[in-house]
Amino acid sequence: MLYVIHTTGQCNLKCAYCGGSFPKQFVPWEIKYSISSLKEIAKREEIDICFYGGEPLLNGEFIKEVIKCVPAKRFIVQTNGLLVKEFDPKFWENFDTILLSIDGVRDVTDFYRGEGIYDRVVEAAHILKESGYRGDVVARMALAEEGDIFRDVTHLLSLNLFNHVHWQLNVVWSQAWKNFEKWVETNYMPGIKKLVYYWINNMQEGRVLGIAPFQGVLRRMIYGGVAPPCGAATDMLSISTDGRILACPIAFEERWAELSTLNENKKDFRTCFIKEPCTDCDVFKECGGRCLYAYMERFWGEDGFNKICEFTKELIFMIRSERNKILDLVSRGKIREEELFYPSYNNSIEIIP
Repeated sequence: MLYVIHTTGQCNLKCAYCGGSFPKQFVPWEIKYSISSLKEIAKREEIDICFYGGEPLLNGEFIKEVIKCVPAKRFIVQTNGLLVKEFDPKFWENFDTILLSIDGVRDVTDFYRGEGIYDRVVEAAHILKESGYRGDVVARMALAEEGDIFRDVTHLLSLNLFNHVHWQLNVVWSQAWKNFEKWVETNYMPGIKKLVYYWINNMQEGRVLGIAPFQGVLRRMIYGGVAPPCGAATDMLSISTDGRILACPIAFEERWAELSTLNENKKDFRTCFIKEPCTDCDVFKECGGRCLYAYMERFWGEDGFNKICEFTKELIFMIRSERNKILDLVSRGKIREEELFYPSYNNSIEIIP
């Protein structure tokens, strides 16, 4: 079980997608419960912990205390990277996966996250590499209309600083698109097709590029997985700073997402929210309902929900069409299975963009 733990609702950026810090009345900026509550969970079951915000490193002392006191199997952190250099290299050795928020090339990242942010995130990735960190460094992109999926993913991979690149489409909480349908038709889907060919061509040369959505879809295609693919309410739970246990870390004010509290100490509150039409879909094994928040809130209405489904299916069909070719490369020893199927455990990437 993965527990995504909000260390604070505060953020030191105000990105265009989310607007910065969470409101204090929904996600307090300080922890309101005892770490002993987390220790009790770890006594009952094997857990992984992902630190989340706001910006989680703003409460670094809490992170250090959790690492010291809670016997989790793995630790993960999702961070904007601005405070990486404030921590001793030994600190980073505790983490199996570090996800750094960066949206692609400099102009795109700075457009959405603020001037100079690209350089600071790249600096953070260099610091991790130069400190000897040997875990998984993931470039976690938020993709919107200024982005170009092929250009931005290949750029980040070319830096040789990130083991994997994952992207989330800005299609849940934003209405700020000029022409979403045109962007999908002329930019995103042609770029995805080009990126799939690029991925396959590299595998034929013996290189497995860490394109996390492609790898995650392929892994679910072969082995299956939970719904939704992020594991929300099934093999992932979120703990807010006020001790509420949530189905999804971004659903901090939605009543449907409140499953329990640390004080209640319930054991049987997990549930699968994803139902029809997703469960009857021919790509459900791979997609798993895509995103619990999007499924529950339908922020773009039914038409918007269905449009996102359509191009998600296209991505999955592209991977399906290459499945046998990829598995043949594995059987011939051209590429290694352990490099290909990712993630090997729920490390907080959502898999489906």
